[in-house]
Amino acid sequence: MLQINKRRIKIAVSVLFLLIITLFSALYAHIDRFGQISDSGQADVIIVLGAAVWPNGPSPALQARVWHARQLYHAGRAPYMIVAGGMGLYPPTEAEAMSALAVAWDVPQSQILLEDKSTNTRENLTFAADIMRQKGWQTALLVTDGYHMRRASALAQDLGIKVLRAPVAAESSYYGKFLQLKYTLRECLAFLHYLVAKKIEAVFSLQLLVDV
Repeated sequence: MLQINKRRIKIAVSVLFLLIITLFSALYAHIDRFGQISDSGQADVIIVLGAAVWPNGPSPALQARVWHARQLYHAGRAPYMIVAGGMGLYPPTEAEAMSALAVAWDVPQSQILLEDKSTNTRENLTFAADIMRQKGWQTALLVTDGYHMRRASALAQDLGIKVLRAPVAAESSYYGKFLQLKYTLRECLAFLHYLVAKKIEAVFSLQLLVDV
């Protein structure tokens, strides 16, 4: 009898493991596909989410995001740009670094608004949404890396922003396949955290949506 129970437990654990792998694989595929789609149309503003500033200047990820936003601006997709990101490990703030790059790449300083207080994606978008409300803007082209787009879009929509996806093209990203896999897997966990926290908030009216 004990042997049979052990066997049933092993089978149950194996089935559960396969179920978790299947669901996680489906989530990975969803996040990957979602971040490959660029939406058409014009918006009130371009929101560029921050990335690291390195000791020797803006990281390749930051540069790629700003360059993509610059292309959107010069294509006439939106007349303004919000660059969002506070102080990381090294100065200046991500917003200041992005603004300097955008100006160097022929975006007028008068068309750039800085959000330089945030420390994570949720704050990026919360403070950017505040700026949008002050300006009476509703729609935004959201610029970030593809793997980051699913969660960022969800957070933006929670804040009342009408999002048009504008992911950085994979070929212009400095990430190799290993890093793409690593960061997408991390985003799977972060998006799961977002979904669970949002559900708990809705049921118990708790504030759990901290960024991870």
